[in-house]
Amino acid sequence: ATMSEHRRETAASIHNASSVDQQTETPDGLKYIRSHSLSTHLTGDKMISRHTSEVSPLQRFGVAKSKATDLFKRLSIQLTSTRDLFAKSSRQSECEELEMWREKSVGICDVIGRDSMKVAFFGRTSNGKSTVINAMLHQSILPSGIGHTTNCFCSVQGTDSPDAPYLLTPDSDERRNVETVQQLAHALHKGSSQQDLVIKVYWPREKCSLLKADVELLDSPGIDISPDSDVWIDKVCLDADVFVLISNAESTLMNTEKKFFHKVSEKLSKPNIFILNNRWDASAGEDPQIMADVRQQHLQRGMDFLSSELNVVDQRQAGDRVFFVSAKEALEERTRGPGAGMRTIH
Repeated sequence: ATMSEHRRETAASIHNASSVDQQTETPDGLKYIRSHSLSTHLTGDKMISRHTSEVSPLQRFGVAKSKATDLFKRLSIQLTSTRDLFAKSSRQSECEELEMWREKSVGICDVIGRDSMKVAFFGRTSNGKSTVINAMLHQSILPSGIGHTTNCFCSVQGTDSPDAPYLLTPDSDERRNVETVQQLAHALHKGSSQQDLVIKVYWPREKCSLLKADVELLDSPGIDISPDSDVWIDKVCLDADVFVLISNAESTLMNTEKKFFHKVSEKLSKPNIFILNNRWDASAGEDPQIMADVRQQHLQRGMDFLSSELNVVDQRQAGDRVFFVSAKEALEERTRGPGAGMRTIH
């Protein structure tokens, strides 16, 4: 329950639908800006304040995780002491129960002990997961487009190392140069026989404000091409802070997508899940009223899925977790040069 509450507080700290920045001073004296959401890097809003006295919600997230980790570490120590005390009294059943809670506490520490926020992207093959991540990073880092499908997990993280950009594979500590998307595509193709393999890409932190804020973005194979989703969740996803379902706006939520996130919800208590209906640019030129009706249908289905089926948020909160985007157009705008704006994100 505590972990569930922590995840809900995390979601609240990074997701505020207000269109006007509001500076708030917290009890610990930190000031931050309340108007950011998961869509911040798809809509062009600023993430990190120009003033060093202010911290973004992502930075506050790091502070919150640090405090929560310290809390559970102290709880683990207390549980250990109490367990040992009961052991001296030969109270075996109480010792076993205390050990169970100690292990749970240690497990929670392992999940939230990272400094970064881990955002995992899932969806069917060719729904645009890699393109969405590239758009959020404002540059083409991950291979995407016709002729390419992500065959294994790929994590993008920021680094200050002079060796960047480079990649690491699970079987080697060698920092392999990855100056071009083609080099990365080749590395990902080599991992195609191991879909639960995680290739880590380390990109210069100063090139993207998301990476400066210690956000890790995790791309994944299509959830419709592998029967090993349980293995994926256990090996790669249990420590994710946010899950993003990339759906195709030209269709509707499919059973494959729903089943995967039902499994996620079964293994994690009320995970933070967002839905991006990608390729909304396909509606350009259609009758505006028809597209408004279609958009409302997609929105309602997404809200019902999050609130009624998964029960991770209520209906009101679910409305703030469904978005309509055109990742391809966003990426094209942002790679043209500085000052390019966004017109197709809703």
